[in-house]
Amino acid sequence: EDVLEILSTPLLGIIPESQEVLRASNIGQPVTVASAMSAPGRAYNDAARRLSGETLPMTLPAEKVRLFDKLFGRRAA
Repeated sequence: EDVLEILSTPLLGIIPESQEVLRASNIGQPVTVASAMSAPGRAYNDAARRLSGETLPMTLPAEKVRLFDKLFGRRAA
């Protein structure tokens, strides 16, 4: 709220931190192309849609956990 008041500009979206941004950067593609369904990819697309005039609810996209990721995903020690 304080940042919004200082900037005096509307918020377009909140981009969550994710390893997908690093992966996309490493292959030289925007996260919206390399991982369009990732949380940051969806957040960037929503922000672009708001910038173009669409009215969307402000949400913070979360990573979708797939079944195989749950079963075989790596776990931090």
